[in-house]
Parts: sequence; C-alpha cells; structure tokens
Amino acid sequence: MHPTIARYASTRDLLASATAAAAQQRQDLRLIDAWRPVADLPALHQAAFAAELAAHLPPPAGPAAALRTRLVWQCTLRTDPDAAGPADHRFQETARRILAATGIATDGDPASCRWALLRLGGHEARLVAPLARPDGSVVDTGRDRSLALAVCQLAESRSTGTGTRRPRAATAGTAGHRPGLLSTPSPVVSAAARAGRRP
Repeated sequence: MHPTIARYASTRDLLASATAAAAQQRQDLRLIDAWRPVADLPALHQAAFAAELAAHLPPPAGPAAALRTRLVWQCTLRTDPDAAGPADHRFQETARRILAATGIATDGDPASCRWALLRLGGHEARLVAPLARPDGSVVDTGRDRSLALAVCQLAESRSTGTGTRRPRAATAGTAGHRPGLLSTPSPVVSAAARAGRRP
C-alpha cells in the first residue's frame, strides 16, 4: 500500500474529484469508514455529506483565501493492481493508523478532526479529513508524507511477514513528492507509526 497526499480548498472540490476519478475508471465510490458510524451519515453523493464533514472548517474570507489555505487533506492509498484487491478492513486499519500518526484523529477522541474513508474500486481508497478540530485549531501536517509512508510500510511488512518492501511499492505514487524527502522514513518516524502517534 502506498500513500499520496493532496490538499483541496473545500470538501466539495475533493468529493467532485473523487467522483470524477470513479467515473473515469468506471468504478463505484463507496464510503467504508468515518469519524462516526457510516450508517448515520448522509449519502455520499449528497451535499449534506460534504457539509457535515467540513462542519469545523473556518469560513474562508473568499475563494482566493480558500485556495491559499487548502485545509481539506486527502491521503490516497493504492495497492498493487496485479494482486488481489484487499478487503475493506485492511484499508480501514491503515487509514486509522495514519490518522493517529499524523495527529489528525485518534479513535474515541471527540476533539479530533472529522474524517471519511472512500473506497474506489479494488485497489484504491481515499482518506479525507478537513484539518480543523471542534475547538477551531488547525492540525499541523508538516510530516504527513513520511508518517503515512511509515505506516504503510509497517502494514505491508506485517501482511507479508517480512520487513522488506515489494519493488512496486518503492516507485508507485511519486506524484506530489517533496524535494529532499527520503523514501525510507527515519527510525523515529517508524516508531511513531508503530505507536500510532506523531513523533
């Protein structure tokens, strides 16, 4: 599983992008996990879903301000297209570990950000999180890429029973790669991923 991070100006923009990707790939877009029970949420295609997800975001001063701040975070998780697609629970477990490691959300913490996990076909899931907490504070995601990568590497090593990465995972999803970012996370970052928290 390999993560790619992106930022959006609004939840509507992000959901529109995910819906367009699903249509292009002729795949279904499904909500498989969220900050509260999925059954209690509005349907994914309704504007009410986007509004509830972004309930704690501060209103932007205007469209230009929204584009500058881009407070809606997305981590796309992809698996090897040549292998069988993983069960939903594998995406769910990895997503929750990424949320905890980056400091975006922790299970059972009402002070955390809201989030949702969307499944797109057999090999992709998109983890969505507006980065404002209920108290109005904004999450610092300065190390999100390295932390998400460490979580995915750990999940993959556990699933294969080894500590090595498959060749495809080393090269996939390089879009959005930050210059100077090491492909292998530091021991501190790896320890944080195992503990489910930021270093």
